[in-house]
Amino acid sequence: MKTKKNYLGIDIGGTKIRGVIVDDIKFPPLHKFLIKTPNNKRDFLKALEREIKKFEDKKSFNGIGVGLPGAIDFKRGIFIKAPNIHYLKNWPAKKFFLEFSKKVLLDNDSRCFLRAEKILGAAKNFKNIAALTIGTGIGGVLIINGKIYKGKNGTAGEFGYMITDNYKTLEQLGAKKAYLKSGDRSKIIGIGVANVINAFDPDAVVLGGGGVVNNKVKLSVVKKIARKFIMSPLSKKTPIIKSKIGEFSSAIGAALLFEK
Repeated sequence: MKTKKNYLGIDIGGTKIRGVIVDDIKFPPLHKFLIKTPNNKRDFLKALEREIKKFEDKKSFNGIGVGLPGAIDFKRGIFIKAPNIHYLKNWPAKKFFLEFSKKVLLDNDSRCFLRAEKILGAAKNFKNIAALTIGTGIGGVLIINGKIYKGKNGTAGEFGYMITDNYKTLEQLGAKKAYLKSGDRSKIIGIGVANVINAFDPDAVVLGGGGVVNNKVKLSVVKKIARKFIMSPLSKKTPIIKSKIGEFSSAIGAALLFEK
């Protein structure tokens, strides 16, 4: 009889941390947790350890997958740049999680998001896909010919750092702080989506993250503005779609790092 394997997926965000246990990489998750991201490293490590140990009481882990919101040194397992969680700069993330499981895999949180949507959600039927995750920051990712494209240094797809207006980035103009200051940022996101489509001409663009899940970003406005600025008449028909999995998509995608 085949022994079931349980994987823990964790999505570390600038505002919230989410976790799931999946059974044999199946959906939906067996268990979930969601906590606010602490504002200092000591409380962050304590909170993360506490939640993992709660999960350990329910299931043993065959592996832990982690989505991190920034740049990762994959060879050393270090989170080298955390734009919206500054105290995690150069955090030895893999070493921390190896205390709870012999197998630990790390990836960017946006890549985890699109991995989940490709395997289980909105991106299933597309081969070349771009995604933007809009929340505390703005992340991005590409799938080319069915495979996630990481680039030479593992940082491809940082669409939030596109310069869009007066030397400001898409993230500065369209993420959470901009929304809290100025309200609806859907037009700015639409311009960002147009830039991505003009540059990569994907089969589809998938939008996720807290701003999309909580309807702070209006999909109808994003589509209208994007189509205004897309260059090719053919590319104006590119589907711009919302995440099907929802707020735990990146955590599920982190667990799916173990999918062969």
